[in-house]
Amino acid sequence: MISLLATILEKFTIEFIPKLPLFTRTPLYVNILRLRKVRDRLRLDVTSNNPTFQERMDYALDSRNNLNTSGQKLHKYNEEVLLEEIHGAPVKTFKFTPPNANKEKYGVYFHGGGYFAGSINSHKNLISIISNNSNLIIYFFEYRLSPEHNFPAAHDDAKLAVSYIDELHKNQQSIWIGESAGGGLATGVTVDDSYNIKPDNLILLSPWLDLSDSAEDKKYLKNKDVTIIIEGMYEVGEYYAGEYGTSNPILSPIYADVKSFPDVLIQVSTDELLYNDAIEFSKKLRDKNVNVELQTWSGVWHAWQFFPIKESYEAIDNIISYIKSLEVHSSK
Repeated sequence: MISLLATILEKFTIEFIPKLPLFTRTPLYVNILRLRKVRDRLRLDVTSNNPTFQERMDYALDSRNNLNTSGQKLHKYNEEVLLEEIHGAPVKTFKFTPPNANKEKYGVYFHGGGYFAGSINSHKNLISIISNNSNLIIYFFEYRLSPEHNFPAAHDDAKLAVSYIDELHKNQQSIWIGESAGGGLATGVTVDDSYNIKPDNLILLSPWLDLSDSAEDKKYLKNKDVTIIIEGMYEVGEYYAGEYGTSNPILSPIYADVKSFPDVLIQVSTDELLYNDAIEFSKKLRDKNVNVELQTWSGVWHAWQFFPIKESYEAIDNIISYIKSLEVHSSK
């Protein structure tokens, strides 16, 4: 029954709704995503009582497949952008090169997926649009995923990737882009005092900045959020953090002692569970006189930028405008 429901909802999500007029898509997606959340709740209830490693693995593999499928279908790849794998990199790394690439700056994309999903296949279409429209060379790396690999695996891989890419672009402006768990990953590397490479600018899309369940505010948003199940989010965070704990400031930068931080653009929905992560972290940065541009949308969901809706195109346009507006400034 769950499998049949999943198939029907996936067909509506990636085949039927994108063909409809733009103004009709957002409310339809809200309803479809609510049903998908019911499906995910049923799956969670089956394995919620101390799931085995194999149950975690099965869930992760299913999620990876779904994310890859939707990521390749919802937006179209911009064929003007050259995509190539960088051989010799310490982790699997890809380079997006637009036709009129800006030679003074480059981007590094930290992908989301709850630390258990996400790949070049799930993200390449969106990144190609950002790369082409901003004239920005963007690198994408695949880090090790949970449940096979937990903290600090993704963070160690991120440092290896960033160090390698930094060597390719000495004295150029670096822009890190992170979405969801990737937003937490990029921010965690930025606040990590043991690692000396930092971005000149940071763009965070629906960032997951607090893996703990200590924020009471999230409980008020659990019914408004049409995609994320709050119990599942906490459980995934605890499993990924392991012995390091979910309040570790590298895993949950909301608890970091921020001494310095690059200028940052944050996009978040007021209806998603991670809304308060963005709000509280923005306050923390502003207290340190960091330039923070916080952009919010209502009536949409977590990481809505991946969907072919009006609000997504607005958000992507804002990302492009932000990248183009940045003055060349490098501390390298």
